[in-house]
Order: sequence, then C-alpha cells, then structure tokens
Amino acid sequence: MGPALELGAADYIVKPYSPAELAARIWAALRRRNTPDPLEPYVLGELTIDYAERRVTLAGEPVPLALMEYRLLAELSVHAESVLTCQHLLARVWRDKNKGDIRPVRSTMNKLRRRLAAADNPTCIFTDPRVGYRMVVSETAGSE
Repeated sequence: MGPALELGAADYIVKPYSPAELAARIWAALRRRNTPDPLEPYVLGELTIDYAERRVTLAGEPVPLALMEYRLLAELSVHAESVLTCQHLLARVWRDKNKGDIRPVRSTMNKLRRRLAAADNPTCIFTDPRVGYRMVVSETAGSE
C-alpha cells in the first residue's frame, strides 16, 4: 500500500469495506479533482511547465522533480498571482495527510526553489510573509 501512494496513487481502500466508505472516498477524490489541468503550458522566461506531459524545463533542459515538488509547482502555477496559504497547499498537494503540519510545505518549497535556481532565471515563486506563496502570471496567459 505505501509504495503505491509514494508512486502517485491518490488513495486506497482495504477489504472488507462498506459501501458508505467507498462512496465517501469516491466523493473525496472527485472534490480533489475540481480543478482540471490547464491545456496550455505555463511559460515564464526560461521556465516551462507542460501539464499534459508532466514535464518541467528550464532553458530547454529538463528539471527532475520529485512527485510532491511537481504537484506543488503545478498548484502554484495553475493559481498564478493568487496567494496560496500553507493550509490550501496541504489540502491540494498533500491531500490533508499532514494534519496541519506546514513543515512539509516549507521543506518541499526550499527543494523546489533550489531545483529552479539558475544564474539568469529570475525568481518565479514569491513568499508573502505570514500568508503563503504565489507565482507570477504566465507569459502565455491570455494570449491565443
């Protein structure tokens, strides 16, 4: 069960289970998916997030990200210019598994920022002290 969750499974259910528990887990999964991935990639300077391929590149080079790093980056970019609280990120990225402990958000954010750091890459993730984190709007936003 543990390895499946680490590899990206959203949830699991152990036999025997009740129909009520199954229905509750299905509804919870549907609530988590209320924001579909955007169709267009997020592009900001040399940073590109291709949601369809789940690929992140910086200056054309792939950026290897752990699952939680990718999910955190994707959540921030989908809601660009909105400040996302740690509680929001725990609910959407960690799916409420950390019981309000914000240390995983901070730790993963630090790792993500290090992976995205480049000499000629401006900061794209900003911290609003005592509120949360935000990304700037994609350069492709609104262009068609």
